[in-house]
Amino acid sequence: MARAGTIHTYIEKGRKGLWNCDARHAIRAIARRILSKRMWERLQLIRLLARTARAHLFMPKYPGMPLLSVVMAAYNTQDYISEALESLLHQQWRKVDIIVIDDGSTDGTANVASQFLGKDVHLVCTEHRGPGAARNTGAALARGKYIAFFDSDDIADPFFYRKAIFSLERTHSNFAIGSYQILKHGKNQLPPWYIQQAHSRTQKHVRLAEIPLIMTNALMCTRVYRREFYEKKVAPQPEGVLFEDQLITMKAFVQADGFDILHQSALQWRRRPTGDATTQQAADVENLIQRTQSYKDVADYLFQVGELDMRIERLVQLLATDQLTLSSLVVAPQAQEYFDVARDFLRWAKAEVENDKYIERVGLRDRLLQTLVLETDLETVKSYLLTRGVAKHTKHIF
Repeated sequence: MARAGTIHTYIEKGRKGLWNCDARHAIRAIARRILSKRMWERLQLIRLLARTARAHLFMPKYPGMPLLSVVMAAYNTQDYISEALESLLHQQWRKVDIIVIDDGSTDGTANVASQFLGKDVHLVCTEHRGPGAARNTGAALARGKYIAFFDSDDIADPFFYRKAIFSLERTHSNFAIGSYQILKHGKNQLPPWYIQQAHSRTQKHVRLAEIPLIMTNALMCTRVYRREFYEKKVAPQPEGVLFEDQLITMKAFVQADGFDILHQSALQWRRRPTGDATTQQAADVENLIQRTQSYKDVADYLFQVGELDMRIERLVQLLATDQLTLSSLVVAPQAQEYFDVARDFLRWAKAEVENDKYIERVGLRDRLLQTLVLETDLETVKSYLLTRGVAKHTKHIF
């Protein structure tokens, strides 16, 4: 009887529209409640085997099939680029042109990439200028109707490009954006809650004002653009800076007449064991400086184009999800400098956001921590963080 009551509750929630997901995921939630643990695990195994089998059944090319150009910026990723290229070559979307830009690597990255050269893979070697410049070089060589960007240490989902392009062919949107998984120590992990919520269901041809939470997905490699739209409205990418994804993805959101949000995962975003990826150096002061500058660049851009509501919304999102990774103060080598940079940004961001909205959207724990940063000193904040038990914890960043 208890299970029957639970099922009834789920159905009632569905009728009232309280599920933030589509019917498939509603059914999944009900099935999870009904089935025994053993039966559920068996079904998940069957599902995994079926997905694996489908991934090896390539979609045949057909007349008029649009070409997808994938630009891969690569720098010192000799241990990962082979797996990245393999994942792109085993995509369900078969008409693909992969342009690898070796950004002056000092290891064997170019040598590994050269082993894949053929009609679908091209390699260009340049001096080291950063990912923005490398992507601009590759985009200039792209000839597909669609263009996507991919990092040389990630793994592409075999179904994403097919689903994205099929969606764009139907909706005529400017781009499609997917979710992602985090690959850490060989295991997949779910992305942060706000990414899960933004991609909880597929939504076609939407505008930014309809789902502003999608701004939290600033990963360049989770989307497929119509190349004409990208070249006219989005390019070029910032060069010589870190976190270039922030501004370029925001431009796409704002300039698009419509875009498709997919529940489908686009890739496995690798968290390297060595921790040398840009997004993994949360405790580094220069990393924080560049990160906060990218947030300010986005705020300035939104002000310039008159998107004042979206500007405030984005600042609230940054504060509500601790994009400053304040827990890094416990482990930061230059803790005082990190503290000063974080405090300056917090002071600026809070001044831009209405106090009522700040209290409504930012959780109590984050508000308390941010207040301590603004009103006390480093040692007080570190003591609070240690008491809270975050000595070995740093949050996921973008």
